[in-house]
Amino acid sequence: MKKLSVITICYNEPNLEKTCESIINQTWQDFEWIVVDGGSNETIQKIWDKYKYRIDTFISEPDDGIYNAYNKGIKLASGEYINLMNAGDYFYDNNVLDNIFGRNQNHDEDFLYGDTYMSDNNDLYNSYTLQYPEIKDKNYFLYNFVNTQSAFMKKSLFEKFGYYDENYKIIADWEKCINFASNGICFKKLNLIVANFNVCGVSFSKETQPKVFEEFCKIVKKYFTEKEIDKEMYKHFSILERIFSIKNEMTKTYKVITILGIHIKIKRSKKA
Repeated sequence: MKKLSVITICYNEPNLEKTCESIINQTWQDFEWIVVDGGSNETIQKIWDKYKYRIDTFISEPDDGIYNAYNKGIKLASGEYINLMNAGDYFYDNNVLDNIFGRNQNHDEDFLYGDTYMSDNNDLYNSYTLQYPEIKDKNYFLYNFVNTQSAFMKKSLFEKFGYYDENYKIIADWEKCINFASNGICFKKLNLIVANFNVCGVSFSKETQPKVFEEFCKIVKKYFTEKEIDKEMYKHFSILERIFSIKNEMTKTYKVITILGIHIKIKRSKKA
């Protein structure tokens, strides 16, 4: 049994080769590489042909979105840990996997995660590093996340708690992190940058933001009580932000005015 399965999903990704190079150039190579291609065009298939000598499992067929492709790959994986390195993203440097799994290192935690270098690959001035803290419980995820490309999750977690919920098309990976945390799994922070993440992807596009918000509201209502939400709000927002805020309720039937921590609900008119 391999310690790690690296899963790459792809559909006509122009920066695919950078992902492939970052995988084959890792100085620690004792992992399996699984590719789930969504039926990409001939140009992409020619790129895959260059790397098939290193790919352990390759499928190319239509799928039902990102999380359907993830689930296909995870079910094919034989490694103890899963890393989801999407086409267009890549390992931060050639020693990432060696620093985590090589050099006689032994991990037993359920969920390993490191920091993420965020970049649009065009404007370096917009690039920055996301440095994650230690995760203690599910409340961390109410206002934060862990980049999937920078995570190493035990396959047994998916077998025990279920695969990605394909009803969520954009942030099912966030939902799954909350699901894992709600079940008390063990997180471990790795003190290194794991992945370079391309912020030009689906979840960051303006067109998908309404859908992201819709999914966000459903997930929050599924996992968090109002008391938990209020408690975390006091940790993450300034005094002025907490003293006075006006926003729509999740159902959009009320305006919620918050003054000195008191929530006042005003019913919206039918025309609003």
